[in-house]
Amino acid sequence: MADLQKRKVLIVDDEDITRVLLTHVFDRLNLSNLDVLLAEDGEMAVRIASDERPDLILLDVLLPKLNGYDVCYQIRRIADYNPHIIILTARGNSTDRQRAEAIGANDFMTKPFNTARLMTKLTDLWGT
Repeated sequence: MADLQKRKVLIVDDEDITRVLLTHVFDRLNLSNLDVLLAEDGEMAVRIASDERPDLILLDVLLPKLNGYDVCYQIRRIADYNPHIIILTARGNSTDRQRAEAIGANDFMTKPFNTARLMTKLTDLWGT
């Protein structure tokens, strides 16, 4: 039963309020089989992704220590690991979108993001 499979989400953002808001989005989905992991800088994100292998990563671009694009690039190079990565950024121009796509992001959303749209994406992704 795939529905009982434990899922992990990694939220990567240097802003406390964004991490809290995104955690609430997952709480609203009411998934009992979900672990939410948090990282506040790029190096921490790569380390957690490598160790915990979350299924989904919500990734800010402007991060301390290692920016989101570099984080995405490094995660895509982890052997036998292919999480769904959504870039979340205040910078929403076409160059940013193209760069995110080029380094392997699955999706791109601009901040402030629409929580209903994000919940729809998550529901589509997991079929919940």
